[in-house]
Amino acid sequence: MLQAMDYRDALEYAKELDVLLIPYELARGMEHTRRVLKSILPGQSVGIFIGPEGGFEKEEIERARNAGAAEITLGNRILRTETAGIAALSILMYHLET
Repeated sequence: MLQAMDYRDALEYAKELDVLLIPYELARGMEHTRRVLKSILPGQSVGIFIGPEGGFEKEEIERARNAGAAEITLGNRILRTETAGIAALSILMYHLET
């Protein structure tokens, strides 16, 4: 079982995953997100970083980019932290199971 880790350690851990996603309110539009999601293949390991209330700091997004994360959008709404994770997982499940 994984222990809680800070952001820096989580990014380092996530480098072992096949795909790393970071929903970000300033990410490019839905077409970019669709392309990113279509590139994910069944069986690949996927990590999703969900930001805190108030969103990620620009420096945190830059660190995620440097770790290989793809910025995606969850749409035009700003979601609460507890809702964003469920929304991201639902979108991913829909894509991988169709």
